[in-house]
Amino acid sequence: MIGYKYRANVIEEDNYLRDINSVLKDELWASSFDNLNDPFEATYVDDMTKELSIIEQAFKVDMINVQSSWNGIMELKKSLGIYSLSLSEKDYPSHKLMWTHYADSHHGFCIAYDIEKLIDSEPLLFNVDHVKVKYVEGLPQIGIRDVAQRANLMEKLFGTKTKDWEYEKEIRLLYTNYGIKHYSPFALKAIYFGLHMSEQYQNLIIDGLQNRDVKFHKMSKVEGSYELSPIFICENKRKIEAKLPLDSYEILKTDHNHTTENFHVLYKGSQIDEDTLQRFSSGFREEYATKQANIYLYDDKGILDLIGKYPLFGDDKQRLANHLIAVSMFDVLDEVWLYPYK
Repeated sequence: MIGYKYRANVIEEDNYLRDINSVLKDELWASSFDNLNDPFEATYVDDMTKELSIIEQAFKVDMINVQSSWNGIMELKKSLGIYSLSLSEKDYPSHKLMWTHYADSHHGFCIAYDIEKLIDSEPLLFNVDHVKVKYVEGLPQIGIRDVAQRANLMEKLFGTKTKDWEYEKEIRLLYTNYGIKHYSPFALKAIYFGLHMSEQYQNLIIDGLQNRDVKFHKMSKVEGSYELSPIFICENKRKIEAKLPLDSYEILKTDHNHTTENFHVLYKGSQIDEDTLQRFSSGFREEYATKQANIYLYDDKGILDLIGKYPLFGDDKQRLANHLIAVSMFDVLDEVWLYPYK
């Protein structure tokens, strides 16, 4: 999923290129709730305390520990860091008000992020969460029933705003603490320059993101309408020393989690010796891996339906084993394991 972050160029009081410098350093600022521009952030009706009191009186049980835990959850607001992104109905940042309000009336730019890659950039999964903002007329009410549905609780606590903000189509990353966060270079997919952004600042960003896979666009007005449309300018590419021939492989399936990427690849080469497959795996990892990665090489596309299927028995197990030719694991990068085992 792609999320868009509209940015200005210059902090006017000291002429500091904060937003440009941040994107060049792969940094983002997760703000505290107190510094957000909506004074009603994280506002809700607390039915939980009232319901706990009713239970305590009705059943003569001590609810002090439960109440203490609930108070702790409410205290999260003070330490959480929020990074807000905007979704788009189109495949580019098209909302005119967002360009005006958050990108200095088109003198700024907009960053296209791969949201999953931003989340994966945190070393520990529990350090970051995400919630799609819900826009409502009245305050959300939080009671005991909400505790059983974590996603619903997070939405009511930290992801509900009035309908006045609905145009933002906001999705939030929620960090365990506010401050500067560093993200993987692979999270940044494209930059869109505003209508009035100077070429000086455009070139500063393009030149600063050399040896990166990033596309650059310039927003333009669509003649005869009130619409915006991007015009492609250029594309930066990573310099890969030994790029693999496209006809030597085919990616059959990927299976990624927070810490590891798994690539299942059809190997089309004629040489199946240890040195050749090691070089192939190294080249593939350099080109495609965005974090530690395991690579599984097969010699037949017909086993696609078996990849990821577990457990395997009988003929299925034998068929997969017959066509798995090698594995390169992220923790043993200098060798591949050939199959069947020697």
